[in-house]
Amino acid sequence: MKNNDIEIRWYSEFVHSKYKLGIVFPDSLNNAISNLAVHTLYRILSAEFYTDIFSKDKLTGLRTGLKIQDFDFLFFSIDYEPNYLDAIQILLKSGIEPLREKRNRPILIGGGAAISSNPFPLLPFFDLLCIGEAEAILPQIISDLESFSPENFKERPWAVTDEKRTARRVFLSDLNYSNSFIAFYSPTATFKMNLVEVSRSCPNKCRFCLLSYNHLPPRWLPIRRYEEMIKEFPEGTDIGLVGGSVLDHPEIEGILDLSKKFKTINPSSIKINTNSVQMLEKLRKSGLNSVTIAPETGSETLRKVINKDIKNEEILEFIKILNEIKFKNLKLYLMIGLPFETIYDIIETNDFLRKTRELFKGSIEVTFSIFVPKPHTPFQYFPLLSKKEFNEKMNKIKIPPGIKAHFGNYRGATKQLLFSRAGEELGNAIYENITNKKPLETLIDIESILYDEETAKRMPFNLIDSGVNIDFLKGEINKSKSGKTTPRCVPSKCNLCGICNQGPNNSRKV
Repeated sequence: MKNNDIEIRWYSEFVHSKYKLGIVFPDSLNNAISNLAVHTLYRILSAEFYTDIFSKDKLTGLRTGLKIQDFDFLFFSIDYEPNYLDAIQILLKSGIEPLREKRNRPILIGGGAAISSNPFPLLPFFDLLCIGEAEAILPQIISDLESFSPENFKERPWAVTDEKRTARRVFLSDLNYSNSFIAFYSPTATFKMNLVEVSRSCPNKCRFCLLSYNHLPPRWLPIRRYEEMIKEFPEGTDIGLVGGSVLDHPEIEGILDLSKKFKTINPSSIKINTNSVQMLEKLRKSGLNSVTIAPETGSETLRKVINKDIKNEEILEFIKILNEIKFKNLKLYLMIGLPFETIYDIIETNDFLRKTRELFKGSIEVTFSIFVPKPHTPFQYFPLLSKKEFNEKMNKIKIPPGIKAHFGNYRGATKQLLFSRAGEELGNAIYENITNKKPLETLIDIESILYDEETAKRMPFNLIDSGVNIDFLKGEINKSKSGKTTPRCVPSKCNLCGICNQGPNNSRKV
C-alpha cells in the first residue's frame, strides 16, 4: 500500500481499540521508518491498540493519516540526545500544549537509549519517562492504560516522573521474547532492507561507548527466534543484521545459512578479526559490497586507553583480507578528542590511513567523530575538548589522496553533550528560548556543563542507575590512565561490572 507516496508493506493487521496510540520519532520520516526501535514499539503496541507512527516532518499518521493531536497517548522513541529539541518543537508545531502541568491530553511517554541515559531535560514536558528496554516496560504500561496516572508507576524501578526522580534501568534477560524486528517494509527507507536485531550490547566494553555500557549485559538472539522472525519477510529482499557485535554471535554461521533466501545479508557491525575469512566470504557471496569497521584511532597506545586491545598490524591484515575477497567499499569510523590523546596519536592515525589506502583498492570513506563523554560510561565526567584543542588537532589530520573524509561538527558535539548531561533546567531554558526568544546561554551555565568535571558529577543523570557498579567505572578510569585493558564480558563467567548479580527485579524474565 502507499501513503503519501511512501510505499509500505505492513507485516501486521490493523487493530481498532478504544484508545489511539501514536509512536513519535523526532527525526525525519526516512529515519523513522528505518529505525528498529520504532518497529519494536509498533509490533508491541499495535498487537492490541489502534497505533500509528509520526515523525518531525510527518505529523499525520503514516498508516491512518490522522493528526498527531487526535491521539490519546504518544510514545516518543529518542536515541539521540539533540532530538530532545525536535520533540519539543513537534509539540509546539502540532498545537499540543508542551508543558506537562498544563496539559491533560495527550499523555506523553518517552523512552529510548538517550532517555535511558539522561531523561531529565524532558521532564518538564513528559508524563512518564522510561529507563530501559521496551519489552521489559511496555507490558506494565499497557496494563495500566485504562486508568493511567504517573502515580501508578511510583513503585516501578524504571519510571521517572515529576514525583520520582531516581530510577534503575531494566532489561529483557531472554531475547527469545524480543520484538526487535521490522514491522513493515519500505523500499523508500534509508535502509532498504528487513532488519532484525541479533545482539544487544557488546562484550568489548569500550570505555567511551554508551551502546555497550547502557545496554549490558551482552545478549544474543536465539537462532530459533531468528528463524521465526524472518518467516514473514519475502525472498529476494535484503536482510540487515543489527547489533553491537553481530559476528560475535555464537550461532552466526547458522544465522547466515538461514538467511540464504535474501538477496544480500548486511551486518550492521563487523568485528576486526583475521580468523573470520569464511564468514566474510559468505557475506561477499551474498551480495554484500561494503564493510564498516571502527578502529577508533590509528594509535595502539590510545586504543588501549579506550579498552580496544587490537594492534594496527591485525587491523591492516584484516583490511588486506577484505581487499583479497574483493569487497568494493570500506568505511572506517575514527574519533578525535579521546581522553589522553596527543598530537602523536593523530600522526599515527595519519600513517594508519596511508597504509590502509595502499592495501585496499576499492573506495574508502572515513568518518571522524568528536568524542562526547556519555553518562554511565567510564569517561562520563571528562570535559569536552576545547574549541582551540579541536582546531589544533584537526589541522594535524592528513587525509591521503583517494580517501573521502567526513568530520564531526564541533557545535553538534557541544549540543549532544549538553543534552547528555543537563537536567530539567535545560528543558525549561529551551522552552523560554523557543517561545520568548531568550538566548539559551543567558538561561543556563553551558560552559560549566561542557567543560567542568565537578559540575558533571553533580548533574541529575547521576540519579539513574544503569546497573553497572560505580566502583567498576572508577577502576576503568585508573586502567585507562596506565593503558591497561579489561577482558571481554562473559555474562556466565564474570561479575566484574556487577550487572549480572543485581537480583531478579533488575530484568523481566518472561
